Amino acid sequence: MTHTTDYCKMTDGDGTYNVKLKFWGVRGSIPCAQPENMAFGGNTSCVQIMYKGQTQYLILDSGSGIRPLGADLIRWSEETQGHIFITHAHWDHIQGFPFFSPIYSEKNSVSIHMPAQDSGDCKTVLTGQLTPTHFPVTADMLHASIDYVNQPQEIQHYDGFSVEFMLANHPVATAIYKISSNGFSIIYAPDNELMLSADDDSKQFMDTLIRFCENADILIHDGNYDRKTYPEKRNWGHSAWEDVVELAERAGVKHLFLTHHDPSSTDIILEEREQQLQKFANKFKTVQFARENKLYTF
Repeated sequence: MTHTTDYCKMTDGDGTYNVKLKFWGVRGSIPCAQPENMAFGGNTSCVQIMYKGQTQYLILDSGSGIRPLGADLIRWSEETQGHIFITHAHWDHIQGFPFFSPIYSEKNSVSIHMPAQDSGDCKTVLTGQLTPTHFPVTADMLHASIDYVNQPQEIQHYDGFSVEFMLANHPVATAIYKISSNGFSIIYAPDNELMLSADDDSKQFMDTLIRFCENADILIHDGNYDRKTYPEKRNWGHSAWEDVVELAERAGVKHLFLTHHDPSSTDIILEEREQQLQKFANKFKTVQFARENKLYTF
């Protein structure tokens, strides 16, 4: 695996790779642009994936990180087509949607996927924030061709990749996505609380999750807390990073990225955790806390 801080066009070019992966947002809850957070990044959840041979963009979540991603897409092409898979409708995962530049041009098309929420379907939830009370842009001002999809859990096939999901342990209906292409699998679980108690429901959930993640090439998982701070935040829907490492090892994951950093987790805190993480380095091909604006090639 190689990585660079200089972003290059994520299209199929020279060189051998299975997938390119870039984090455009790694925070949970709210963007935090303070200087003490900039080494890891201050934007909320957004990840871009490009499998080799893929012709359309593939984006996971539309937190604030999707704004610079959208600007980058239209810098490379006047016409864009692709998919956005949103895990759930909590604000830090949809707040960037109105700032995604490609949705304003009639030249562009996008399919936006999300599990149906208690408050409504994908279209109702996303366009619900586009009202004069909340935002100056209304839904009729989005000129791109937009297909709002209530994503089913069963495997679905798209442009060179497939997607399925299981439900996370989170306060609302939240997807843990599995994206696969040519035998290379990525699991995306930015909001998920591991169930560590001994009751039957917890054991069943953990067994299902381990099977779902088994032998994944990449696992991107919620590592919001550490074991010291987690007990005060139990049932908030997020995990301690140490527990995620143990889960990933049990599942045989090859590359592990911990994400959804708490806004209060400064660069100093995350760098200290990265040092602790190194004792698990021999358990994986790579294991690290996700950093914004990194492009990884596998």
